[in-house]
Amino acid sequence: MRAGGADAVCRRDLFWGVATLVAVEPTSLAMLECDKTDDRSGAAWQAVLAPFVNLEWVVSDAAKGIAAGVRAVASARSASGSAVPLEHGLDVFHTNQEARRVLAGPWRRAEAAWEEAEAADATVTEAKRQGRDARGVTQQARSAWVKAERALAAVDQEETAWQRARAALAVFRPDGMLNDRAWAEAEIETALAGLSGPEWKKVRNFLKDRRALMFLDRLQRRLAEAEPDPALRRVCLRRWWLRHQAAPSATPPRTAQAQVRALLDAKVRDGQLTAAEQAAYDREAAVLRTTVRASSAVEGINSVLRMQQGRHRKMTQGMLDLKRLYWNCRRLQTGKRRGRSPYEMLGVALPSTDFWTLLRSVKPPAAEQLPEKVSGSGDGA
Repeated sequence: MRAGGADAVCRRDLFWGVATLVAVEPTSLAMLECDKTDDRSGAAWQAVLAPFVNLEWVVSDAAKGIAAGVRAVASARSASGSAVPLEHGLDVFHTNQEARRVLAGPWRRAEAAWEEAEAADATVTEAKRQGRDARGVTQQARSAWVKAERALAAVDQEETAWQRARAALAVFRPDGMLNDRAWAEAEIETALAGLSGPEWKKVRNFLKDRRALMFLDRLQRRLAEAEPDPALRRVCLRRWWLRHQAAPSATPPRTAQAQVRALLDAKVRDGQLTAAEQAAYDREAAVLRTTVRASSAVEGINSVLRMQQGRHRKMTQGMLDLKRLYWNCRRLQTGKRRGRSPYEMLGVALPSTDFWTLLRSVKPPAAEQLPEKVSGSGDGA
């Protein structure tokens, strides 16, 4: 896509048999591959990824086929002497999704136990109102509350541990400092102590996978390339965090130290910048905006495809190609990309980027070559 490289998120949906590759750029969100296939092998994914010669960063779930395909492409590039490396990050979306699935059961059981305890209390109240001996039901109520409190404490402990691990997968630490692998690994190691049950095995494997934090390694490198001066880089990052992610304080600072800190943060957040400082800030902000760590783009497109497949008796490859063409030609209605289509933002040279105009004007053989036009335009993936 851009000369310096490109990012992509990809996934093969096992149930629907659809392989999807979405390119993610500062201004573009184009779907470049959407194949209906049952082949989930590394060779199949290598064939999908190989034409995108400038692709630098792939984010996906933990599927073995995708991982094997990425490794094969990276090895082939290394053997050919290519100067463009290819890295693979583990998608944080599926890690979070699996953790929420595991936690859903204990939360349901804890809530049910709490409702049982409340019902037992109501029984005690009714027995006393009617003047009956309430000693038996009172004991039952006590036992019910003990059970409910234990269940709630257990799931709360797991929830706390998971939230600690989840924070380690963020771009910034809770204190506003830029995250890095050393800090994140230490936090994950501590959190894993509270996620010890067999039901947490899949989440533990995700968290301990080195690819889970690859986005931090890449982020640190890109930020350093964007602004080599460490001091200026730290100030720019602090300014961005204060403006975009810092939660507003509900109470004024009480201690002198907190007051000084608040004044400094206000200066960093709102102070005037010189031309050089503004340029450095803009470069750092561009890196932060284009840091990809989740395959949400693919998940969003797959959800649309699933919904549309429900309206068709059969989803053919030709129908998928038409849907991909429509997606890439459709002008987005909302968000920072509104008013433009993915193909326009990608800079693809086509007779027209209007879906119906393109469909009427392009002959079938040329239409079939659209993927080759995109991948062969010197822009990668």
